[in-house]
Amino acid sequence: MSRRTRIIYFSFIAVLVLSENIGNIISLIGPLEETARKMGLSVTEERIRIFILIVLDAIPALGAVLAIWGYRRTEAVWIGRIGVFVTTAGMLAYGVYQFWSATFQLEFMPNVHKLIGVVYAAFGIAAWFVGSDLRKGRSSPKQAN
Repeated sequence: MSRRTRIIYFSFIAVLVLSENIGNIISLIGPLEETARKMGLSVTEERIRIFILIVLDAIPALGAVLAIWGYRRTEAVWIGRIGVFVTTAGMLAYGVYQFWSATFQLEFMPNVHKLIGVVYAAFGIAAWFVGSDLRKGRSSPKQAN
């Protein structure tokens, strides 16, 4: 896999989670009564759930930006390595939380939310493999240790 492809993958992750984060922030600012009612939660529970999602979205976004930085600057490979770890852990944490929330909390479309959790976890696992060269201390697959 080329360096450009790896940068595109981590850019996709960053855009995905940041766009979702923007939507969650807008939801948090607006009235939550209708959403909470649909989800089968109180307004306070929905507010807490959205806040947790905002935090869990910010973690892989930061990691993806660090990974991109590691690919773009050869002297920043160690920052990219941290980015791969943070992206992987953040996506897995988000996926697990979304799956848990759909299983035990939500009444509205729980299977869709479970699927979202599984997809995010899969993206996290893929980030681990896509960033394998950074984890090994290289900014490109061709670079020798």
